[in-house]
Amino acid sequence: MGASAFGRHFSVKDKHRSVLQEHLILNYHHEEQTLYIKWEGEVSSNELRQGYAHIMNMVLTYKPQKWIMDLQNRLSIEKEDQQWVFKYIFPQVLRAVNKNVFVAIVMPVFAYSSLVNEKDGDELMDGDNFMIIHHFLYQEECRRWLREKA
Repeated sequence: MGASAFGRHFSVKDKHRSVLQEHLILNYHHEEQTLYIKWEGEVSSNELRQGYAHIMNMVLTYKPQKWIMDLQNRLSIEKEDQQWVFKYIFPQVLRAVNKNVFVAIVMPVFAYSSLVNEKDGDELMDGDNFMIIHHFLYQEECRRWLREKA
């Protein structure tokens, strides 16, 4: 499933990709054992898929159980792109990590109240492993929540 989800779009080896310079910052913080993902600006469907190819590369390398995904400065994406992430990416992450995964998402204030009411605490499952997603307004809140999950 992972190969088909990415193969049609981009791979990490794509020579013409620019998403990492323009829209995506990725780091793995070893001391916190946390994958840090920051999206910025307007992100097209192709750039989103390009970015998630890079994110999956980090997941396969580090197998992070804790994520901070900062979306404060990213403009909203299409609903079908959100569904693509939930349908292809998150299940692939759970299979790769093979443990529970905790995703703390930092939302912009204007989007926080409506999204939290709809999706706060979403859980995805693969076998006995869950992906648990919570939304926050500040990174410090994310870190506090993730420390509790250690």
